[in-house]
Amino acid sequence: MRKKLLLVSFDAVGSDELSVLKNLPNFKRIFSQGSIFPDLKTVFISNTYPIHASIATGVVPHVHELTSNVMLQPDNPKPWWNYDSRLLKAEPIWDNAAKKGLTTAAVMWPVTAYAKNIRWNIPEIVTREGESQVIANLRTGSKLIQIFTYLRHKKLLRGIEQPERDLFATACMKDIIDLCHPDLMLMHLTAYDSLCHKHGRGSAETLDALRMMDGFLGTLAESCGKDTTVIVFSDHAQLNVHTAVDPNRILELLGYLEFHENGTVTKDRAVFQNQDGSSFCFNRDLDPEQIELVRDAVLADPAVERLLTKEEMNESGFAGKAEFGICAKEGFYFKAVNDEKATHGYPTDYPNYSVFFAVSEPWPELESNSILEVTKTANKVLGIRD
Repeated sequence: MRKKLLLVSFDAVGSDELSVLKNLPNFKRIFSQGSIFPDLKTVFISNTYPIHASIATGVVPHVHELTSNVMLQPDNPKPWWNYDSRLLKAEPIWDNAAKKGLTTAAVMWPVTAYAKNIRWNIPEIVTREGESQVIANLRTGSKLIQIFTYLRHKKLLRGIEQPERDLFATACMKDIIDLCHPDLMLMHLTAYDSLCHKHGRGSAETLDALRMMDGFLGTLAESCGKDTTVIVFSDHAQLNVHTAVDPNRILELLGYLEFHENGTVTKDRAVFQNQDGSSFCFNRDLDPEQIELVRDAVLADPAVERLLTKEEMNESGFAGKAEFGICAKEGFYFKAVNDEKATHGYPTDYPNYSVFFAVSEPWPELESNSILEVTKTANKVLGIRD
């Protein structure tokens, strides 16, 4: 019998959370029957969309070129999200699976919009200003399965609030598994990430979220049956924060940009794209001496840890695009408003910031300590690539 694969992403559940997960029944069952690999390094930049694009393609952001959750749009108060799979410059796992005659289902998996080789696709779409969520999903995903599952389970939703959205997503994937029997199933659960941002890592709310995640995992694994290998993984961890700092304010003080009254940037000779734990400086028309002045001023800010290294700039895909990048000290993050208690986007060597993955059957030791070992393992399970 051909092996099937359920690949479940638990957004923001870092390796440190294994101390809780190992005592929850469904995670415990997978850990005890299979193999677990803790303390792995995620890819940089350590945000959800670049990481999921890396898991899907097996390469780091500078190769697949999906380098940020959102587009660089300083004049837009709500920048557009990079959910379009056509932005990927490397072949994703669903395309490789289709070449082998395998079928794929994806529910809320990032960067899957317009993916032709995902037969049953409910993509994760962050709508633009004035856009209907239903219409946006129908335009970018599989129409029939979305209409069917929405009509069956819309009562579970409360807008895009969590944990209701994950409850809805789990019910949708269960229907797809029961009715369509796909070979590859991609599932992205984000309740822990949302509640961690809101309440902080280690809060009572995030502990409750881990218990909910365990229930969602149990529902999906039970529907799959014994012919399915289950891989669970985390994309990044989160670190608790207390203060947001916007390096664009330094550019404003230097006279290199202005802010519109709604908080967006205008008349920018340079601009920072903030990524929470890191930020990247894009030059419009400053000369080298002015860029050096910006760099010195930013490094003097007590919230800034250091410049990003050449290796970090290369891996992230910002080398050759941004003049330089910076990372925040623990407790600080780069954002225009101070509205989070925990976040991510930091370099991968920060303490308590590692990730994990586990597979529901005994598995050999990994070749590296990278989270991209998930991709290699998934390909081997499906037999779609050596």
